[in-house]
Amino acid sequence: MKSDQAILEMFKANSAPCTDTLRAEVIKFSSNPPRIEMEFEAVYEFTHSDGQVVQGGFVTGMLDAPMAHLLMGLLDFQVIPMTLDINVSFLSPARQGKLVAVAEVLQLGKSTAFMTSKLHQEGNLVASSTSTVRLVPTK
Repeated sequence: MKSDQAILEMFKANSAPCTDTLRAEVIKFSSNPPRIEMEFEAVYEFTHSDGQVVQGGFVTGMLDAPMAHLLMGLLDFQVIPMTLDINVSFLSPARQGKLVAVAEVLQLGKSTAFMTSKLHQEGNLVASSTSTVRLVPTK
């Protein structure tokens, strides 16, 4: 099993197009307790209402990505996390600028994980989510 620092370095060296679009970066990873922190940069193109509010789909992506990344890191990049469902509560408008998401494991089984994620901006909770994730082994 890789160290937490090695996993963090792997995340920093490799990214997917969707996380690049969200301008995401993994900034903290812990295997015990299982927790990850990611930063996102919401740009004008993510917004509606004359640039005042980040569209909910982008907010959902910012909640979903850290849950998937946490599972990939915990399971040594040997699974593809496939979100089966995601439940999002939008608590206040997300604005352009930096947002930080923290994801944790609620329960981890052999083929299914139950996850949670919270998205903050300037110290305020803007959205939270829970998710059920199928763990598909990589080939």
